[in-house]
Amino acid sequence: MANLVATGEAATRECRAALALAGVVPATIRDISVPYRICPLGAHSDHQGGVVLGQAINVGTHLAFVPTRSGTAACRLESLNYPGVAVFDAASPVPPRAPAWARYAWAASCVVGKRAGGPMRGVEAVVQGDLPGGGLSSSASVLVGWLLAFAAVNDVDFTAAQLVHAGLRAEVEGVGVKVGLLDPASIVAARRGHLLAIDCADESWQAVPPGPGASEARFLVCFSGVTRALAGSEFNQRVTEAHAAAARLAAAGGLVATRLGELPDELWRAHGEDLPEPLRRRARHFFAERARVLAGLEAWRCGDLIGFGAAMSASCRSSLVNWEVGSRELVALQGLLGEIPGVLGARFSGAGFAGCVVALVEAGRAEACRDQIESLYCAAVPEFAMAARFFVAESVDGVQPQ
Repeated sequence: MANLVATGEAATRECRAALALAGVVPATIRDISVPYRICPLGAHSDHQGGVVLGQAINVGTHLAFVPTRSGTAACRLESLNYPGVAVFDAASPVPPRAPAWARYAWAASCVVGKRAGGPMRGVEAVVQGDLPGGGLSSSASVLVGWLLAFAAVNDVDFTAAQLVHAGLRAEVEGVGVKVGLLDPASIVAARRGHLLAIDCADESWQAVPPGPGASEARFLVCFSGVTRALAGSEFNQRVTEAHAAAARLAAAGGLVATRLGELPDELWRAHGEDLPEPLRRRARHFFAERARVLAGLEAWRCGDLIGFGAAMSASCRSSLVNWEVGSRELVALQGLLGEIPGVLGARFSGAGFAGCVVALVEAGRAEACRDQIESLYCAAVPEFAMAARFFVAESVDGVQPQ
């Protein structure tokens, strides 16, 4: 089994070669690579206006594209991960019928179209993701990639902040998933070696350098072999329940609020137990996770990797019990990681319905931890052994607007 899922250069070459096979002159092809992200702490909090921690990593989405040769809004797209060729009009307000992966491109084209100064121009493109649907924010990554491609051929400029908000808008309005700022902000604004602390209430972020010893931290990504798409999961239902919990808690305190992040801890302590289930669990997770993020951020600044890892594992327990996510495969992965020397903490990545577990590991034991979890997991869940992937992630800078 391969250690890494792919390399950016190889994936980009494959996309360019596929586009050339479609008759595009190689010298005219442009390419973009957009990283995925991990979120060590801040599970299920960004859509509630919480503080979350993100980091861009060295796997992601790769696009090769040219402006449509007809000079119109017509688009012709191919994915190297999924079957089918997508053909649609970038100026159309109606999403393409099929294939499903093309909706992300259409959603991005709608956002760019509102900023374009003239008639929309389409693209011919080939896209490939290193680990699509793996819980590493591949959906936000591909959306940012499509945003940059459509912006490039339509002479639209984005600042970093505008690109973050464009990615958020495309996923919420175009794809229909009630996400928050975590994914696009981590993908765009991350700095190599830092954690990005994102305040989703005031929509600001800060790159936080590691404290003494924390620079030796390594994050191990463990893909269960089971993919998922948020649009087809219970993700939106959980978000709706959290919003409902916020409204009821606020009313109990004589306030008005739509997100849990707008409410003080004192209100939760005074009235939280009066909430009905499952709203009580959703709120309990949020307020505890908010405290874990702040404690984890302080641990990162101080170089306390033991404390940071403990917060990650506590976050995962709360995701299981209070947010009520976690598949059989993810639970097995996280449990096995807890038995391996050198693993300091681990939690589900992404929404928690499938995909990955991310673990904080000692730098000197990172590869040994990788080898051991691969062996243990593949023995415990042999039906997904061929699809599972395990790699030590490298921190990278976020993608810059072009």
